[in-house]
Amino acid sequence: MKPPPLPGIPRRTSCILPSLLLATWVLTAGAAPESGAPGNPSLAARLDSLALATIEGHGLRTTHDSVVLFGVRTNGPDTKNGRWACAKVASVVLRRAGAMPKVVLAVRDVERALSKWTPITSEDSLRPGDVVVWTRRFDAPANGACIGGGTCHVGIVTSRGYFHNDPLRKQPTLGGLSLLAFQFKAGYRGR
Repeated sequence: MKPPPLPGIPRRTSCILPSLLLATWVLTAGAAPESGAPGNPSLAARLDSLALATIEGHGLRTTHDSVVLFGVRTNGPDTKNGRWACAKVASVVLRRAGAMPKVVLAVRDVERALSKWTPITSEDSLRPGDVVVWTRRFDAPANGACIGGGTCHVGIVTSRGYFHNDPLRKQPTLGGLSLLAFQFKAGYRGR
């Protein structure tokens, strides 16, 4: 049984409408409106939508030598040309969604900024809009601390997979082989 079409919208266009609305919101909105505003999507929905919109080309501009996400270059010398840009990419999206005040370069700084969020201790409990932190599978510190140098990785859970900066491709992506090098450390759910 097919779901009914949206009121006043023919069935063949009802699947296009959410994408058009999202693209309009992503391209015209600055930081997301304050939570609780009428018609304002939840933080989880904003994070899911922004991350997916990025993958679909809204807010992401790539050229032969630069990757720019919502006006912030993510593959400069500060991130080893995009190899260590996961925290920067995640914090750009978190800032755009109104969840972080500034862009950061270290996974530990993302964790610190989300310290008041609800912690998630099982990867199976993650849902779209959660932030996930991984540690390197084979040579991470025994205590799981994110000490820099690529010991940890951060991304955002979306309805289509993990959004993160791929250290091999050096740009934002969904999933990918590079995640095989990491194991789940923790998740964070916005309040």
